[in-house]
Amino acid sequence: MDRLYQSGRSRSQYHGHRKFAPIAADDIAAVAVKALTTDLSEEVLELTGGELITVPEQVRILADVLGKPLRCIDVPTETAVQNFIRAGVPAHIAAAVGESFETIRNGRFVVVRDTVARVTGNPPVTFEVWARKHASRFAS
Repeated sequence: MDRLYQSGRSRSQYHGHRKFAPIAADDIAAVAVKALTTDLSEEVLELTGGELITVPEQVRILADVLGKPLRCIDVPTETAVQNFIRAGVPAHIAAAVGESFETIRNGRFVVVRDTVARVTGNPPVTFEVWARKHASRFAS
């Protein structure tokens, strides 16, 4: 996050114009608590955030929240996978992450599920709300 703030550049493995539904960790945790404390054992809980958004849209939101110009740079999937491996991620996990990037890049994950709202009773956090809550993490 320091690098994003200092450089003003965000790297995207998604070829920026594809939409996906990012989910906040707090929403995942809230669903997990419900799944562990209520009778959801027979249900498959497919989680997404509540809005479809592109990486460039996320970067614009962060720029607004931080009051700083930011830009998005596309990174080829193979480059991203190799970067993960160089950072110590096991090759099979890096490859699996690369496959998820390709799924988004090819427009095969353009879906919003109602699982978070249905299970927790609360709508998923939007990226803008998440960005505002965590803005200080990007500003250091």
